[in-house]
Amino acid sequence: MDLFLIFERVWDLVKAPIDFPQMFWILTPLLLNLLLMEFYFARYKREELGWNTAFGNSLVLVFVSIDLIRHQVSSLTFNFFDLRFLLLVSVIFIGALLTLLDFFHILPKSLAFVVSSKFPINSIMLLLIILTYSLIPLDSTTLIASLIFLILFYFLLEVVWILIPESEDSDEN
Repeated sequence: MDLFLIFERVWDLVKAPIDFPQMFWILTPLLLNLLLMEFYFARYKREELGWNTAFGNSLVLVFVSIDLIRHQVSSLTFNFFDLRFLLLVSVIFIGALLTLLDFFHILPKSLAFVVSSKFPINSIMLLLIILTYSLIPLDSTTLIASLIFLILFYFLLEVVWILIPESEDSDEN
């Protein structure tokens, strides 16, 4: 696999919102929510995710995916067998399954709170938005580039955690 092509694809993912500005309407609330939640949990490090938040995160995954399908169907080149459409349908199914599992507390708390936490859910939505609105090909290069993109995104969020001072409020201890 060509390393240059992989990093070029990572760059395509990073600059996709600039190349396809129509995604800002769905991307902006997602990124604001993600950053504000990162600020919150960076400040209040002792707080845990609750079942209600895990449930809400899973629901948002379903709702964003449905909106992305709306975008796909409204395009002139829509095809039921398009890989993007099939990916979105798969994510709706996974999101609905997670929503049910979280609603009924079926998974162990430790597992449910990891898979339904803000980073996995928001990173899936971020990638889905970029891949749905852009013309980036869905291939093995994009898969590897997406993993690198998510690692870089994770490290960016880690910087947020470092920069936000922790609360010294005694009510949390």
